[in-house]
Amino acid sequence: MMRVVLAIIAVFLVANSAHAELRPPLTGADIAVVVREAMIENGQIGAPMLAEQRRYYPCETALSVAPRRAGRWDAVDVSCAGAIPWSIVVRTSVEVPAIFGFGEGERTGEMTNVVVPRHTLRRDEVITAEKLELVAIDSARASGTYSEIAPLIGRRMVQTLSAGVPVRERHMELAWSVREGDPIVIEANTGGMIISMAGIALENGQVGDFIEVRNQRSQKTVHGIVGEGKKIVVAANMN
Repeated sequence: MMRVVLAIIAVFLVANSAHAELRPPLTGADIAVVVREAMIENGQIGAPMLAEQRRYYPCETALSVAPRRAGRWDAVDVSCAGAIPWSIVVRTSVEVPAIFGFGEGERTGEMTNVVVPRHTLRRDEVITAEKLELVAIDSARASGTYSEIAPLIGRRMVQTLSAGVPVRERHMELAWSVREGDPIVIEANTGGMIISMAGIALENGQVGDFIEVRNQRSQKTVHGIVGEGKKIVVAANMN
């Protein structure tokens, strides 16, 4: 039985001519074009906010773009309905309509706790727990903020943020789910059978990114999609 399993793994990991027709990965630039076209078609003024050099798994069908919440385009769902379906969330620079109550004049009276800096956080400064605190603000102004300090510890600022201003994702570097050199689990689906192998990430990646990893046992390099819990999901037609 062990020989059979090892044989399956070997077949799966060897990249050969049978996979020569694999489409190249999509890039952030490719996805930005599709999102921008959808925004223009829907009369939205703004631009998608994602790194052009980031790579995503290929899609043999046309990408679908839809607002994450009806009536507002500050975040959109981009999805692929191909043989290996996937979806990502892309934020944009489109302003949230006033009807959603994020302006100073739209207050609900309900309060919620959000994370703010105790003092000014400078660009490139690394966040530590003692630099943050929780304060109560009107719930209508809390969109995109954090209600817990723990997820922000260790993140690096990309812009200066004054004391008391709620911390948002755009204020910090990307939160990589997997970093280069991290031990990861390679999960391979071959003919309906799931095989897990230990590996090492060769690139940084967020959930949904298409990155390169190395199998620790065979030392072979493969590509896969970053999943939750430092898991890299690969399939036979990915390599």
